[in-house]
Amino acid sequence: MPEPSRKLVPLEGLRGIAATVVVIYHLVLGFTASGVGLVPHGHGVFDPLAQFGLGLLNGGAAVAVFFVLSGFILSLPFARDRRVSRVLVALLKRWPRLAGLTVITCLVAYGLILWSGHDYKHAADITGAGWMGSHGNSPIAHRNLTWLTAIHEGLIAVFTQGEVRFDSPLWTMRIELFCSLGIFLAAPVLFALRSWPLRLALIALAVLAAGTTFPQTHFSDFLAGAVLAMLYAEGRLPQIPGKIALPLGILALYLFSFTYEQTLLIHAPLKAIMPQGDSAHFVWDAGAMLSIVLLLGNPSLHRLFSGGWAAWLGLVSFPVYLLHTPMMMSVGAHSLVAAADVLGVRGSELLAAVVTLILTLACAVPLARIDQLWLALLGRITRPLLKQPGALSPAGPSTSTK
Repeated sequence: MPEPSRKLVPLEGLRGIAATVVVIYHLVLGFTASGVGLVPHGHGVFDPLAQFGLGLLNGGAAVAVFFVLSGFILSLPFARDRRVSRVLVALLKRWPRLAGLTVITCLVAYGLILWSGHDYKHAADITGAGWMGSHGNSPIAHRNLTWLTAIHEGLIAVFTQGEVRFDSPLWTMRIELFCSLGIFLAAPVLFALRSWPLRLALIALAVLAAGTTFPQTHFSDFLAGAVLAMLYAEGRLPQIPGKIALPLGILALYLFSFTYEQTLLIHAPLKAIMPQGDSAHFVWDAGAMLSIVLLLGNPSLHRLFSGGWAAWLGLVSFPVYLLHTPMMMSVGAHSLVAAADVLGVRGSELLAAVVTLILTLACAVPLARIDQLWLALLGRITRPLLKQPGALSPAGPSTSTK
């Protein structure tokens, strides 16, 4: 996997933070009875602040960040190189690039399910967490699970049917695959057009066509990233001074905290204008776009998010995202059940969360290395298809295609 340019390391940090939000969101859903639906009240003026803080624990918004980042990163190479061969290579590589890790993850989840059995149900009985009891909203029948069904799910079913019996976060992979393919076809056309009104008109038509019906509506997330990629490649992203960055940052967090599920008063103005259907992601897209503009356009934020921690967090973000739920449903649930009599409900919940985090990170590091090797192999296989005399090189910095 190519190393991300130093100019884009902040986006790796943003990806890693989004993955962290998803993990914490699921830990709360899996190991507490109230989940993330608690609405603070009775504390006067502090209620809006408490609601705002609770709203930041938003797994759906974090997923929208992933999609917008994918649209941005996957569009960039077409700024200068729009050969048919590049488009075809991008299309050919995308499914195996994603399926490599999803197959491994489903096999790992299969092994953990065999080992832990129904511990997740026993843990749910102790904590009252319905999400844990439903196996992360992906009920399983042990008699129907084999290593072959694990391979089939990771290789095909998660992409074609959205099937997620082994690992519920894989529901995003169908969207990631088909919207990525759409971007590979749309980005060369959008970059070739030099008229911004025409570009925006075509994007608006695509958004209207996608509508608010799941899952096709999420193509809008990727198009939002493509818009930013065009602005970035053409040097049109604004520079954001510090005095403006703070209020814009607060606005980005406010948009990120939006959710339909929680009845938070601070979101009432947004809910009043939202269309029916799966439309919350439009709000999250705006927050993600604003976050990207801030990270790339504000010097202080750019420096803060350009450290080694950001690059490392981005490197392990995909493996962490894939692995954390199987770990929760197995070793996390097992440790909760085993410690409940000794530590009580609250103590065993905390222990389960810590065990899940440690083992997820421990397994994510080697999986990230496997991912690097797999992407490098795909690159070597497809590279001869791109070699043409006098061909233009990809635009902008080298980026990772997560």
